[in-house]
Amino acid sequence: MTTFAFAVSSSVPRSLRWTCAVVLFVAISAFVLVRVPLVSVPLERDEGEYAYIAQRLLEGDVPYRDAFDQKPPGTFFVYAAALSLLGPSVEGIHLFLHAWTAATALALFGCVRRREGPLAAAFAVLLFSVLSANPKLTGNAANTELFMLLPMVASVYCLLRALGSPMQPWWWIVTGALAAAACWFKQVAVTNALFLAAVAAWHFGRPSTRDIAALARAWAGLVVGALLVSAPVLLGFAAAGAWRPFVDAVFWHNFRYAQSVGPAQGFEMLVYRLSEQAPSMAVCWALAALALFVLRRTRGSKRGFWLGWWIASAVGVSVGFFFRPHYFFQALPALVVLAGCVLGATAERLLARGGTVAGVGIAALIAVAVLPPIIANRTILAARDPNEISRAIYGMNPFPESVEIGRYIRRTSDPDDRVYIVGSEPQILFYSERASATRYIFFYPLTGSYPGVLERQHEVMAEVAATRPRYVVWVNLRSSLLRSDETEPHVFDASRELLDREYGLELLAFPAPEGDSYDFVYGREALELMSAAGERAESAPWVALYRRRG
Repeated sequence: MTTFAFAVSSSVPRSLRWTCAVVLFVAISAFVLVRVPLVSVPLERDEGEYAYIAQRLLEGDVPYRDAFDQKPPGTFFVYAAALSLLGPSVEGIHLFLHAWTAATALALFGCVRRREGPLAAAFAVLLFSVLSANPKLTGNAANTELFMLLPMVASVYCLLRALGSPMQPWWWIVTGALAAAACWFKQVAVTNALFLAAVAAWHFGRPSTRDIAALARAWAGLVVGALLVSAPVLLGFAAAGAWRPFVDAVFWHNFRYAQSVGPAQGFEMLVYRLSEQAPSMAVCWALAALALFVLRRTRGSKRGFWLGWWIASAVGVSVGFFFRPHYFFQALPALVVLAGCVLGATAERLLARGGTVAGVGIAALIAVAVLPPIIANRTILAARDPNEISRAIYGMNPFPESVEIGRYIRRTSDPDDRVYIVGSEPQILFYSERASATRYIFFYPLTGSYPGVLERQHEVMAEVAATRPRYVVWVNLRSSLLRSDETEPHVFDASRELLDREYGLELLAFPAPEGDSYDFVYGREALELMSAAGERAESAPWVALYRRRG
């Protein structure tokens, strides 16, 4: 509310104050309306891994030691806060995300207002409010990129305060702390941290304002802030006896993962993703491009700052050349700032003319910002229920079915029973409230062409043998296994032998005749269906639940 008050304060003309208030009111309304249909959408697999690890964290487990994950731990702790405050539900997780994103919007408003004025800030927030929930970027999901944005944007705000307050070194320390916090959500935020250091070097290293001592103090503040945040994380995992698995997952495996896609394949993926996003994002892209050419010359240095922020963010998006939809969120704040500058400058000119033209023109600018992503995603936002939204976004990935499978396991097992999932569907573990039989809660580190993958597979089977899970879930879906001709088959062969020896098929989720959902069959009917399917069962997607005999 404080930031909103700045926008409508008496220090600016009355017409501009009212225009800012209207734009922010629309931003708040759009923020709520585009998210209401998304609150109950079932968790996808990335959300499932964060939710499960957070759930186990609250039970005393230690990430990486007890559950393998290549992401830094920031999102686990945020999810744990969501589960603690709002309960272990899909709605609680998503509502916490939306509150977090609202805080990010406030930080973004503060950044833009300091350099471009309240009107550009209001339009940037309007764009961010709608586009940060864009299903084409999987904005419906509580992914780590969206949580990374708050410390990332707040670090830019603190940088601007530090540049304007050279005698207050605390701003540099806070900037470094927030930049490091963003990296503890996702490693690629380091590109934004380097941007902050580069801005300090440019600001204090220019011939006209050269001050090497001030630059040294600024960089020292950044380093001290980063250490204040990072040292407790590193020491905490070392003290918990999780140092080796922490380093193995977050650094070594993640480094190898980032090398698994080449530039040519990455370029093809980038073109595909941009074409997929174009209907909802093209207007924002065009406005951001205009910002580099049509804003008045007195703002040239400011344009350079926002452009530099966007370039640093775009480099982070490009690391590894995977270009998954949610990766693009890293570049969204800088993108909407550039676009908001154009809309704000245009609105100022309209206000100078006054009258009906100003009112109609500003309404048109608001529509230009809000309507493209809403129209592009109208079928998703108007879907009948959350499961239909999930199917529209994720296809035949069994995210709605995971809810029923998890509940079934919870009803028919004891709290200390274990579950082994052959695949990458950790959301089933979250719904079932049961611990995994192995710390490998998804199969991607076991099926890729990584060094030591056979040792990891042997580790999985040793853990499964020791924990003797009550249930085994086998997910026959390419996106869940990422199995290729080069995949080491040991874990699959050993798992099949285990099922044949000790388990019986209890539940089968198989594609319905219309092909856009799954049907559930149980017991003997499941056995008959799997047997009758024959070879088709090897290629068709299905999820099978096996129960240990006796």
